[in-house]
Amino acid sequence: MNSLVVPSNHRSMMLMASVGFASLMALGLLSLSSIQGSNSSSKRRTGRRKQGRRRRKVYLRGLYNLGNTCFLNSTLQSLASLNAFNLYVKQCIELLAESNGDSVDAGIVIQLNKVLDQLEPRDSHVKALSPRDLISSLSYKGQWIASRNEQDAQELFQMLSSTLQTVARKADGSLLGALNTNQPIGNGFISTNHQQQQQQAADTKQERRASNPAPENPLLGMAASRTACVRCGYIEAIRHSTFDNLSLTVPRAHVTTIEECLAMYTAMDRLDDFCCRHCSIVATLARVKRDLAEYQTQPANSDRSSKKAKRMVAQLSEQQHMLEEALANNPEAELKGIELSRPPPSTSTRQTMIARPPKILALHLSRSIYLPTGGTAKNPACVRLERLLDISPFTTTGHISTIASAPISGPSLAASSYSRESLAEIRRRNCLYLLNAVVVHSGAHDSGHFYAYRRIEVDPDADPLLGSSDQWFMISDTSAVEVPLDTVLSAGNGYLVFYERI
Repeated sequence: MNSLVVPSNHRSMMLMASVGFASLMALGLLSLSSIQGSNSSSKRRTGRRKQGRRRRKVYLRGLYNLGNTCFLNSTLQSLASLNAFNLYVKQCIELLAESNGDSVDAGIVIQLNKVLDQLEPRDSHVKALSPRDLISSLSYKGQWIASRNEQDAQELFQMLSSTLQTVARKADGSLLGALNTNQPIGNGFISTNHQQQQQQAADTKQERRASNPAPENPLLGMAASRTACVRCGYIEAIRHSTFDNLSLTVPRAHVTTIEECLAMYTAMDRLDDFCCRHCSIVATLARVKRDLAEYQTQPANSDRSSKKAKRMVAQLSEQQHMLEEALANNPEAELKGIELSRPPPSTSTRQTMIARPPKILALHLSRSIYLPTGGTAKNPACVRLERLLDISPFTTTGHISTIASAPISGPSLAASSYSRESLAEIRRRNCLYLLNAVVVHSGAHDSGHFYAYRRIEVDPDADPLLGSSDQWFMISDTSAVEVPLDTVLSAGNGYLVFYERI
């Protein structure tokens, strides 16, 4: 048998090429798209033999359909693939154990944790699992869960997310409450001096919070919204709100992308029927000045009219001062006793962007189309997904614009300009995400079937950017079949998409 010997000059060329690639990566000169594009070809050329030795056979456990419960099965399979979510659930379980939590929400979290544990990848085939106990616990909070009718996967996801948030908040609060009332927790403390007891409680509280802080919900992010008047240029205070998922409208197109859906969500809207507070204060101030001038020039026909005029002049002067102060400092300030004039409606701009990206980015692809007849239909547009998603074009930066017709924040990176920014910078801004799971809906708007695509990381030490150890499975109730990545990215009918930050 002849062995393959690589000449020395070829070995030198291979070494130089590998060093050059590493240098370009470090300098951020290789684009994100080129890495994803070259990954599959390089994997076929050079990595097949090495990866074949590492890859192990993985089995996933299915879930029995107990009567139109595919919406629940697909959502649970997707959540089971999210490491940060599973950790969060276990942290909530620990809080419940310490606080002796016993409620409907606590029961849901306990049953959820049991199911997620059973859905972990296995080395051998295991029969499907019945989620009956979890359904029973959920039905105490929403009877629709066990109704055996067609249900919505996003509604279930939001119920689970809010339940976990409630449990974490209540359990953490009960721990702090017990500490504040000097009730022993764990090893506890005993003190006969009330003052010493209070001090010891405060110290214990600080130690407790430092060693075991309240779990952070990985689904929670923050959005920033701004409304601005085009006529006067006034910009209302930027309002921040938390979210556990973003509902993205799918455009009416044959084929679109997840980036286009995000761009629609963060696009600047123009509103024609807007009542600007700044314009209202300006109009009110003009009215007050007119009234004040009229009373100041009004002849005094009697002592009574003279007193009334003086009283009105004093009142209007005070209102004028309040309105001028508001315009100069804070138009949103409360103006007691002043009825604001309503000027003609003006045009305004409104925009929402992501201010604080969450650890897990849950995207709901809203496919409802409202018909002129009053009914609804499903938008069948094919939404192309990306394995690596950079959301920096849709997030705020350190620069906040004060121009009504400009975006909230900028400049931001164009979605097609990855070569201008290194991967290290994108990751530093917490804007780079890896696709982990997809809930897909097939069928019409009011009927159909939910199933899931789930990513399994065979080698936890592998670089997630390359995805060399990823395995993808399509799971439909009790059936689990391995599929190639491109099948997932081009599935088209995605309904819930889960990305995890890397």
